[in-house]
Amino acid sequence: MDFNSLMKTAQKLQQDMEEKESALKEKHYTASNSIVKITMNGDSEVVDLELNDEFVKEFTYEDKEFLQEALILAINDLTQKQIPADKDDMYGSLAGSLDFLGLK
Repeated sequence: MDFNSLMKTAQKLQQDMEEKESALKEKHYTASNSIVKITMNGDSEVVDLELNDEFVKEFTYEDKEFLQEALILAINDLTQKQIPADKDDMYGSLAGSLDFLGLK
């Protein structure tokens, strides 16, 4: 492979990576349970939070712990499982290009 071809391939790889990262940032991920539904974007920013109407209607101070736990569980599901899994898939698909370039 000549240098020009290598440079074009590297530039294409960089462009592909930027496009995939941009798409990932725009993607929305949702986790929910019986109390809360949280939506985050690919940057792990909360973009929506919904509480179950029935839970809120009957909410008492004693329910505070349940609400806190439900929020923590939903956020952790998104930030520790769903979003990282998509990022791993994205970078894994780019790894094949690195093999082609002899860089992996």
